[in-house]
Amino acid sequence: MKLFEDKVVLITGGGTGIGKATASAFIAKGAKVVITGRRQSVLEKTTHELGELAYSIVGDICKKEEPKRIIDEVISKYGRLDVLVNNAGMGTMGPLSETRDEDIENMYRTNVFAPLALIREAMTHLVSSKGTVVNITSTMSHGVMPGSAAYASSKAALDHATRLLAAELGPSNVRVNAIAPGFTMTDISAGVQSDEQMLGMIVAQTPLGRPGEPEDIANAVLLLADSRAGWITGQIVQAGGGLML
Repeated sequence: MKLFEDKVVLITGGGTGIGKATASAFIAKGAKVVITGRRQSVLEKTTHELGELAYSIVGDICKKEEPKRIIDEVISKYGRLDVLVNNAGMGTMGPLSETRDEDIENMYRTNVFAPLALIREAMTHLVSSKGTVVNITSTMSHGVMPGSAAYASSKAALDHATRLLAAELGPSNVRVNAIAPGFTMTDISAGVQSDEQMLGMIVAQTPLGRPGEPEDIANAVLLLADSRAGWITGQIVQAGGGLML
C-alpha cells in the first residue's frame, strides 16, 4: 500500500510550480489530489499530465464565497479531506513608498485571508479525518530585507497563524505546520532567474550552494503531511538550502 493511498489532498495554486510538483509527489504516493487555480487552461493541462488521480477546481480563493465552494466540491467528489496545502500566494517587491494600496491588499488577501478561510471551511472535515494542514510561507518572513515589508509581513502573519491554529486544532487531532521556501526556480521567479548577478548573489548566500527546485519544496510538504510526522505540529520548517538561517 502506498503512503497516501485513499487520502484526499487539496492544493491551492496547483497548476504550476511548487503546487504542481507537490500534486505530482502526492499522486506518486497514491493520493487523490485536487488542485485549484484561476486559469482553467493551465489546470486542465496539469490535470491531464498528472493523470486519473488528479481533479481540478477553477476558482479564485480570494473571493469571499470561493473557499466554501471549493471545500464543498472536494467533499462532494471524494467524501473526505485529509490534507490541505495552502500553496497559492503572491508577492510584490519594492520600497513601501512605491507600493500601492491594492498591492498590499491583494497580498494579504492571497497570503493570509484566503488560507484562513480555507482552513475554517475545511476544519470539520479535517477533524473527521484527523487530517493536517501545510501552509506555504517564505524564508523572507524570517529575515530583514529592504523592499519586502508588505510581502514578508503577510507571510509572517501566516507563520504565526500556523502556530495559533496548531494550538487551537491540536485537541481535535488536526496538525498544522508550514514550509518556508527559500528562492525557488518557478515561473514567479523568472525575473530573478534571468538576472545572472542577482541569482549569483542569492546562490552565494545559500549554504547548500544552489537555488531550490519545486520538487525540493514538494518533498518537504510530504514529510510534514506523512502520518509518521504525527507528533509534529505548529512548526515552520525552512526549506531554503540554509538561506536566512
